[in-house]
Amino acid sequence: MKIFYLLLILFTILVEAETHLIVLGSGTPNPDPQRSGSAYAVIVDEDVYLVDFGYGVVRSASVLSSQYGGKFNQLNAKNLKIAFLTHIHSDHSGGLADLVLTPWIMGREEPLELYGPQGLKDMSKHLLAAYKLDIDYRINGSQPSNPEGFKINAHEIEEGLIYMDKNVRVEAFVNNHGGLNNSYGFGL
Repeated sequence: MKIFYLLLILFTILVEAETHLIVLGSGTPNPDPQRSGSAYAVIVDEDVYLVDFGYGVVRSASVLSSQYGGKFNQLNAKNLKIAFLTHIHSDHSGGLADLVLTPWIMGREEPLELYGPQGLKDMSKHLLAAYKLDIDYRINGSQPSNPEGFKINAHEIEEGLIYMDKNVRVEAFVNNHGGLNNSYGFGL
């Protein structure tokens, strides 16, 4: 009987959750001015989860954010805190610098949580090294930002359960992306 009540409570929570899938970009490596790089936002209640962060991801999210006249408070830059990367191709990951730095400048106070294939930790480490002077200025300059929001917690994944919180459970599965190893799809 306790299991029945637990399932009933879980079902009620899922039914009451407001969920949106928003395409922020569906571009290719070609520089089409009408399309941004691959990026998707899954909004569940007050939280947002990004899948891929191609070129223009933060600007595409901002168009729909309440801060710039849209209807989604979740897409305000400072709320972009968790992202999943399907694979390391540039049209899926080229917006990483913007995803790290802009939300931090706009008030994100905790590190960005990234989940993706092997190579994500190196990409993150080198990106922070490339922007070291900018980061140092923003922490110690005349208009200081907080000392945490630019940091990255990069988690390199394998198949199986990779993330879970009160809203979602994310499972990774290997997919075929030509000759590219370490390409994943995600089940929510």
